[in-house]
Amino acid sequence: MNGPLHRLSVLLVEDDPDYATLVQQWLDGEAHDPGFVLNWTDSLSAAMSRLARGGIDIVLLDLGLPDSQGMETFLALRGRCAGIPVIVLSAADSESMALQTIRHGGEDYLVKSTCTRDLLIRNISHAVVRHRRQAEAHTSGHTQNKVVAVIGAKGGTGATTVACTLAAELQRQSDAAVLLADLELDSGLIGFMMGVNSRFSILDAAQNIDRLDSTFWENLVTEVGGIHVLPSAALTQGGGVDPSSVLKAIEFAKRLYPWVVLDLGRLRSGNLALLDQATEVILVTTDSIASLHEAKRTIEVLSASAVDREHVRLLVNRVDAGAETLPTSDLVKLFGVEVCARLPYEAAALCSALVERKLPPESGAFRSNVRKAARKLMGLEEIKRSRTIPGLVSFLTGSKRRKPAPTEANDQAANQDANQGANA
Repeated sequence: MNGPLHRLSVLLVEDDPDYATLVQQWLDGEAHDPGFVLNWTDSLSAAMSRLARGGIDIVLLDLGLPDSQGMETFLALRGRCAGIPVIVLSAADSESMALQTIRHGGEDYLVKSTCTRDLLIRNISHAVVRHRRQAEAHTSGHTQNKVVAVIGAKGGTGATTVACTLAAELQRQSDAAVLLADLELDSGLIGFMMGVNSRFSILDAAQNIDRLDSTFWENLVTEVGGIHVLPSAALTQGGGVDPSSVLKAIEFAKRLYPWVVLDLGRLRSGNLALLDQATEVILVTTDSIASLHEAKRTIEVLSASAVDREHVRLLVNRVDAGAETLPTSDLVKLFGVEVCARLPYEAAALCSALVERKLPPESGAFRSNVRKAARKLMGLEEIKRSRTIPGLVSFLTGSKRRKPAPTEANDQAANQDANQGANA
């Protein structure tokens, strides 16, 4: 990328001269300190030629051009400038097109009729800053921040309990703030389990995406033991969710936290698009036939939606130790994904934690197995139990036994043995 942030080279690909003139007026700064240098082309082929000469910091792209239309325009240009942020400036207010462009690496999708000077300049600046930070992180070898989506195969699998406990263990193992967000917008379970009564949700971030910054974000989340919680929206707020705006809010959060845990509830057509920001998917099921059947169907939907099976993990909850269950190896063969944990059903402990609005106890088997799953996600080795002090003493005394201290009785017995040996 060229030059400092206050001097950016912008390529506008737009076949309408009047709109190009308007963008030029928007981007013209003070005469003594212009903020942008605008390069204008009116076709895809001309844009390709200009990109080949280099020196472009960001592209503003109209999808309807004389030599290319729609998504093909975006994909063709994106393939030529993979290292340059692209913002779509379109006359069409199309939610599906916006999601497609974001899914394929677009920075933003702005509708011409509602775009303003301030909105355009702010989005250009944010897009360039994001790309420069990502490039710096890649160069220095920093690990990419992760978004873990937790999905329940069916109702009643305990997916929310798993999501909350997983967030707690990721925070504990990484010793860094973790975001826990409820995307099952009509449940309210995360707020209940975490003891959070905030009136803010991920929707507040999505609806204020143009003014979203770290200060605004800090006013939205509630911190509980290192976990930043965004509960679900109020029931009256759940309608009219814009998936593309929610995706942008998740993307913003991803830059703030090394780990983001999203509770999606059950997979539905309305929330499938929200997986575009997920780097890992944990599918929670029980070992019942009905639940395993739904898990199988969910994995098929994920695969059809281009979610890589290598990033999907099955977590079997409420395993009854006394019942016959499928071995882990059989589950892997059946589902074609890794089984990251099998959690025992600790009814009394879980019910007690729920009543007290607490997480499952750290000493329990449920929490211990979630901890192992968290460490797997982090690429850490499993914690091996160290020998207890009594066990260590037993090991030492057993491997090298000391002779008993001499006593009068022992001396007499030794003399008797010696006399008998002599007589023999």
